[in-house]
Amino acid sequence: MGQKDLAAKQFESSPAVFADLINALVYEGEQVILPADLRPAPTETLYSAQNGVLRNQYNDVSKYEIRYGRIKMQYTLENQSSPDYKILFRKASYEGAIYRQQYDSKDTYPAIMLVLYWGDAEWNGSSDLFGFFRRRRIHRMARKYIDNISLHMYSMKSLPEEIRKRFKSDMRVIVDYLAEGEKYIPGKQKITDVDGTMHMLYALTGETDFIESIGALQEQQEKGEEVTMGYALSKYKEMGREQGIKEGIREGIKEEKIRCAKAFVEETAMQKQPREYVLGILQTCFQLKEEEALSLYQEGML
Repeated sequence: MGQKDLAAKQFESSPAVFADLINALVYEGEQVILPADLRPAPTETLYSAQNGVLRNQYNDVSKYEIRYGRIKMQYTLENQSSPDYKILFRKASYEGAIYRQQYDSKDTYPAIMLVLYWGDAEWNGSSDLFGFFRRRRIHRMARKYIDNISLHMYSMKSLPEEIRKRFKSDMRVIVDYLAEGEKYIPGKQKITDVDGTMHMLYALTGETDFIESIGALQEQQEKGEEVTMGYALSKYKEMGREQGIKEGIREGIKEEKIRCAKAFVEETAMQKQPREYVLGILQTCFQLKEEEALSLYQEGML
């Protein structure tokens, strides 16, 4: 499992984020699911391979919705960082296992599975089994006997604004930043889970500023002050300026050291000082590497 998938799995395990995803995507923004009503559901099921050996398969995140002490619904999130055009079969396997467990149980409930796609490449796969088997030319009379499994997939990096506005949790910060790119204008929404949000953004963008600033952002939060994306980005710029100043100072010191070393070589050349003596001073007093000292010496002797 890639870093994107792992970061997403950890982030979505939060009841608040999980409920927000279900409310935004399944219930189109209506606040149907409450975090307090969610309980962890099994993510491992078994299946028999072609050789008869039992194999296990894992979902990323799965939760029960509990109402009045009973399971009302089971929701499952599956994260993808690259297209998987056979994921329809995995969905059939996952949901088949959920319903098989209910066969010998008094409790029965429906299951919903969403695929959250975090990759950059366009996903061109079929959204149902009829589409997947379109080249098979299924007879029209046979179609009604085939259970047409549908794929509910969302490209999380390019969600339209209409859908992004439905999110209430830290997920809103993430999907806005990914979708808007350089045009991103941070809003006033408070970030609740600084560590999870920053690690998620780092995994999805590769921008190290997100994780390097976690300590400063958490310190701000511990003081009782709100942390927004606007504040986070200002800290990135501040850290960048500080790093630039430090690098500028180091570069200035280095340039001055080289200038003085060149003057020393020119002076010793006129005095016809021994080569070993000049190279020794350049390496000890000016703290130059052997190859740097030799290069300056040869340049001064021209």
